[in-house]
Amino acid sequence: MRIEIMIDKEQKISQALLEALESELYRNLRPFYPKTAIRIRKGSVNGIELSGVRLAEDKERVMEILQQVWEDDTWLH
Repeated sequence: MRIEIMIDKEQKISQALLEALESELYRNLRPFYPKTAIRIRKGSVNGIELSGVRLAEDKERVMEILQQVWEDDTWLH
């Protein structure tokens, strides 16, 4: 599975924060999806693209994990 996250460059998010987010996403996703590849980059809009996910249940679970990680800010510290 491949996850590509684009974050609007106008949001002024540091590279260190993006790296922390990537690390936390790997930590939460790899136990369930060991062949996950994550790419986080800055762009003109916010967006998430999932590829290699066949089942709707898997897509829903991945999106739930992404949301949980984003909302739980303990990885920021």
